[in-house]
Amino acid sequence: MIRRLTTALLITGGLNILLVWLVDSPHLGLALLVAWSLAILETVAIGYLIRWGDQRISILTNKVQGIRREETPAHVLLSPHDPFYQLALQINYLQTQQRKVQRQMAGQNQEFATLLDYLPIGVMVIDRYRKVELANPAMEQFLQHRISPRRHLFTQDVRQFELASLINSALSERQTQHKTLKLPGVTADRTVDVRAVYTATSQDYFQVLVLLYDVTEVYAVEQMQMDFVSNASHELKTPVTAISGFAKTLLAGAKDDPEKSVEFLKIIDEQSERLVELINDVLTISHIESGNAVEATAVPVGQMVANQVRLLAPLAGVNQVTLVNQVPNDLIETTDRRKFDQILKNVLGNAIKYNRPQGSITISTTKSGRSWALIIADTGVGISPQDQLRVFERFYRADVSHSNQLVSGSGLGLAIVRELVESLNGKIDLQSAIDEGTTVTMTFPVD
Repeated sequence: MIRRLTTALLITGGLNILLVWLVDSPHLGLALLVAWSLAILETVAIGYLIRWGDQRISILTNKVQGIRREETPAHVLLSPHDPFYQLALQINYLQTQQRKVQRQMAGQNQEFATLLDYLPIGVMVIDRYRKVELANPAMEQFLQHRISPRRHLFTQDVRQFELASLINSALSERQTQHKTLKLPGVTADRTVDVRAVYTATSQDYFQVLVLLYDVTEVYAVEQMQMDFVSNASHELKTPVTAISGFAKTLLAGAKDDPEKSVEFLKIIDEQSERLVELINDVLTISHIESGNAVEATAVPVGQMVANQVRLLAPLAGVNQVTLVNQVPNDLIETTDRRKFDQILKNVLGNAIKYNRPQGSITISTTKSGRSWALIIADTGVGISPQDQLRVFERFYRADVSHSNQLVSGSGLGLAIVRELVESLNGKIDLQSAIDEGTTVTMTFPVD
């Protein structure tokens, strides 16, 4: 500042002396005194202007530095007549735009973080140095390992050989890799669709985005569909083969033997009924899976139970089974009448078929809080613990029915019951013991 003022004084003084010399004043001493006095005044004025300009520049410089440090300094307010007004205005506008961009970025970052946290797909970002830059909670669940937020080699987290090899291939070959792998789970292995996506932002910088998607249920459904087709084909083949075989035998000459023809016709009739029952059950399963709507209405449960007991009384009499109805006749609940009727018929039919002579079946209901339950307990042959885990599977029949040939059926009865109960937002529970009997409890919500 002093150097600039000295320079200004010398320049203005020299200019004033030159002016005096050009004027050629007769009073040279007085003229020189006036010239230097004016030079000093001019220097003071220049010093004030320099100081004023430095203050403005300092304010604007601090403002820009604050913006660069992502701080939030106050706007610079200057008079419209100030020569720095337009510059200050543009800097203020720049800060406003920066704040807007920062808010947008903060919102996007928060949305991205929330999305990653709740995304059911495992996500991991690995840089070119094979270090983890990002991983979400789903990836931790897949790997069953806590992932450090600090950058570290991905091999510290990925300990499954096939998965690590896939990621290494994407990094070394710089190409996207895709494979379906088996990863160990808490209770059972999981089938996982793995994609290691290679992305390059420049020639020297690239990343690999690892995505893990659990397809265990998809594969399970596909397997169930294949099993269903296989089992259905097998079950259909048995009665069709019997009908075809005995029909050909009759055509070959057995029709001329009255005793044999009657016997074969009875077998054909029985197998035809079995075929019709199987087809109806398969159609029922298909109808349930198509997602047909629930038509909930006030249903006289007590009267429906009494009606089913009356309809099944002849079958129970043939099997020497006693039906005990403890459901109040005036009981009314909100449910789907058609579905509930089918549930009741299937469970009661099973209880009769798998009962023993002189056995009994007791039908009762309970109600507590926001739910009510239908309980059907029999004194039949019972189901072994290992079979209880599978009785709700399609086409599955307990060993007791296969080995002793006590009953015939499609093996779809309880599978249909479970599908129907779940479609009504209910739950089904089965408790059984060999030679003691079985209790089926179906719980439904109270609307």
